[in-house]
Amino acid sequence: MADFLKNSPLYISTTIKHYLNGPPRPSWNLTSHIFWAKFISLLVSNKTIEEMQRASFSFQPSPVQAGVVINEFKIDNKYRNEAQVHLDKILKPYEHVLDPEWKNLKDDGIISEWLQVPNDGWEKRENKKTILYIHGGAYYFFTKETYRCITSPLAKIANARVLAFNYRLAPQNQFPAALHDALAAYLYLLNPPKDAGFEPLNPKNIVICGDSAGGGLSLALGLAIRDAGLPSCAGIIGLCCGTLQSPWVDLTASLPSILDDGCADYIPNVTGGAASFYAESQASKEYKGKDAALAAKIKNQNLGPKIWHDSFDRPEGRLQLYVNNEGLAIPYVSPMLAESLGNLPPLLLVRKVAGDEERLRDETIYFAYRSAEPTKYKGPSYNAGKFEKSQFQTPTNTTFEIYEEMPHVFQFVDYACTTKSYERMSEFINRVTNILNEPLPPSSFNYINIKGELNPLNERHKKVLNWEKIGIVPNSAALSELK
Repeated sequence: MADFLKNSPLYISTTIKHYLNGPPRPSWNLTSHIFWAKFISLLVSNKTIEEMQRASFSFQPSPVQAGVVINEFKIDNKYRNEAQVHLDKILKPYEHVLDPEWKNLKDDGIISEWLQVPNDGWEKRENKKTILYIHGGAYYFFTKETYRCITSPLAKIANARVLAFNYRLAPQNQFPAALHDALAAYLYLLNPPKDAGFEPLNPKNIVICGDSAGGGLSLALGLAIRDAGLPSCAGIIGLCCGTLQSPWVDLTASLPSILDDGCADYIPNVTGGAASFYAESQASKEYKGKDAALAAKIKNQNLGPKIWHDSFDRPEGRLQLYVNNEGLAIPYVSPMLAESLGNLPPLLLVRKVAGDEERLRDETIYFAYRSAEPTKYKGPSYNAGKFEKSQFQTPTNTTFEIYEEMPHVFQFVDYACTTKSYERMSEFINRVTNILNEPLPPSSFNYINIKGELNPLNERHKKVLNWEKIGIVPNSAALSELK
């Protein structure tokens, strides 16, 4: 009742629009239309960063699915300390553009939770299917609690246990703080403490899964695991993959769909930069001050090579809350711009959650083709020649799916396609963890209509494969170059 009274003007206006003008897409019912209208109001209400974060922490799309229990705990900081050793190694080429403050831990561990079906016999199984879930929220809001409406069905449908956790949020915690926490959670599964209640997991029983920004962080974690020489997980699922300010795999926002104002999506046009999304506050003043000091240090002290493109030097200022402009092309920030996307564990990139008419459409498509055919699609022009020197040139088994008429992270709402998407994820998890005891099918690129029918990807979706400005920050006129 309190929620209705607070949002009644929004509910009434959306209901009128729904029946007078029709829904954004034919398959959207009134419930889904109201949900996304409410979600949009969270993003475009001129709140401060702190206000947006507080509002997001109480945002609950739907309750935990019946039959699933939650056990909360903390992952000890010793796993962060172990993760730091690995990150120091792989981030060494980029350390001159990063603020080392991520190493200064201000809490006593990572707040986490297990989601499981009671008496599932998981402890006694030979194959202890485990999903490491990384929540979305543009790297600066939401928590694991927000996503229980996704993690609880996953635990039930996939017959697996799900570990979800709260990583440190930007802008208060800059890259690589979130990656640091994600890697620590992975290491916890590989070598848990004696009182954890389970033995060290076989990494081939672990599937990393994330939505939106969590999808980008899942891929970044996969790259970090590969590059650090750690044992690989069984597979990675990217849902809806992207942030509210930029694509999940390309924080330069360089591909055309991000500029498309014709998209039926709640993700805004990003060309205005990070500052256009919030009102001034203490948090924004602090991060801007630190950002300016870091930029001056990078420029004046000449501590290392220039690893950013000239287009990153924007008069509008910082593009992302998550990382300074000089760090946008770091592969663990923008996985799509990595020297190679080969030698990764099998990928399921679910466009279902991203949707056919979503701003992040092109990023997911290009990433899928780059991973499956790394010798053909080699990334940004300013990285020319680096792929040939990479030790990771083996194609990654990639399954890519676009779901018709769905918005970003559509699993928040019970669409007709939602159940289908969970079934596809469960099948993928069973395949990569070898429950089915059969080889993986070859890489595939699929279009799934609102009836759940599987078809080849439409040719119009492949136009982005001819885009020549990968990883170059665009301006608002860039879209016309693809038409």
